[in-house]
Amino acid sequence: MSIRPFRNELKFNLHHSAREMLLARWHRYLVKGAFTNRHAVTTILSQYYDSPDLTFYYEKLEGIGLRNKVRLRAYGTEFRAGETVFLEIKRRYNDLVRKDRYKIPAFDPEHHLDPLNWKFDDPQMESNFLTLRERHRLRASAQTYYQREVYQGAVESDVRITFDSNFIGLHPHEKLTTGILRDPSRSLIPDTLVILEVKATHGIPRWVHDGIVACELQQRPIPKYVTAVEGLRLHEVFRGGIYA
Repeated sequence: MSIRPFRNELKFNLHHSAREMLLARWHRYLVKGAFTNRHAVTTILSQYYDSPDLTFYYEKLEGIGLRNKVRLRAYGTEFRAGETVFLEIKRRYNDLVRKDRYKIPAFDPEHHLDPLNWKFDDPQMESNFLTLRERHRLRASAQTYYQREVYQGAVESDVRITFDSNFIGLHPHEKLTTGILRDPSRSLIPDTLVILEVKATHGIPRWVHDGIVACELQQRPIPKYVTAVEGLRLHEVFRGGIYA
């Protein structure tokens, strides 16, 4: 299991033109992220888990300072048998975030998509996950898919800059198809916008702040899980743990 230290996170919604301005200012401070294509892009598919009454969703809406998020994450368009998939528990403590990450090297969709049957060879991750699973009776909720452009600091290696676009919502366990990708009703943000995330363990560098100020950005993030739940209207159809 990988336990990452608490880190600062800043999130913004911005127009593509602002992305271009930021990259022009920041390019000398950044290098392309690992495991991305030549354009620094990777695809991300996440299956989120929540309680029968969507506790994690409502905690975010209510601004609860201490909250959790549980998801499976694949870097592709599906949770494919035999591929590497990650189970992530994201913990927020007000403005600080920590992520526990467990690598599943040979994914079995039939086994792992049902969290009641999950097995672990890492005692700490097993304890962390089972505590949340039993406390909240976790089951599959919304999925999200998007394309992520990834950079990290050339000197400040703890700094991570990402731009997310083509943000799509999927129902629990739903397969991503060409039809869904082309369906405008599945898009969760306008095509003109991207989501900027800035993450840093040792504080946000001055050059990042200067770029944010120069582009007059305001922190108005799109919370991906909440947006997917609402876009798919899952908060209206989950009743007592039954997904209709």
